[in-house]
Amino acid sequence: REAHAGDRDALGALKLQSSLAWGDHAEELRALPQAREIPVAHLPHAIVAELDGEIVGFATVLAGRDAMQAELEDLFVAPQLWQTGIGRKLLAEAEHRAATRGARTLHVVAGERARPFYEASGYRFAGTTATDFEPAVELLKYLP
Repeated sequence: REAHAGDRDALGALKLQSSLAWGDHAEELRALPQAREIPVAHLPHAIVAELDGEIVGFATVLAGRDAMQAELEDLFVAPQLWQTGIGRKLLAEAEHRAATRGARTLHVVAGERARPFYEASGYRFAGTTATDFEPAVELLKYLP
């Protein structure tokens, strides 16, 4: 479903919970406001997954560098539900929405731990970039 203004706190909490699940950079993440916040401007572009009325995941698709590219800004799933298909469904919906808006590619910046998930979904390595904590990979998928 589409995200609503009232979802903002729950989405932020889920983002932080999911980010902390690996145990990497825990102190830094807790100190970083962006690790627990979803910008108001991103809410109209967020897709929410619910299970029994509870938010269990979300993805945010933004405009990319040009009209032909979209950016997967966020993709977070509650850690206890990893590997249940929620992330794959959110990713498929994000790709669909990007293609519907005219994008020909979907770009994502991800950590090495997430790289296999994206590559299994057809994303290909497109470079590396610096993040707040460590280098990350840039991945790209051509959309139908």
